[in-house]
Amino acid sequence: MLVLSYKGKEAEMDWPQCFECGEEFNPRRKALGYEHCLECGESHAHEVSERMKKCTAPLYNKGAYQYVGSVQDARWAGR
Repeated sequence: MLVLSYKGKEAEMDWPQCFECGEEFNPRRKALGYEHCLECGESHAHEVSERMKKCTAPLYNKGAYQYVGSVQDARWAGR
């Protein structure tokens, strides 16, 4: 258990565990919405960015490539 103190107040917090490796990470990181430790989070972010690179298409004639996030968007791309 971790005891954090700020401005004279103390709060007890449990260290959350990473979903992939089970390692404990900072509760402030969990409060920001992260569910992975730094090492696993970095590899997860790399996997997501590699997948998103493949999900681009020109949305109109001679237009710039843009991210297409769903099948519905992909059906209408370029029309």
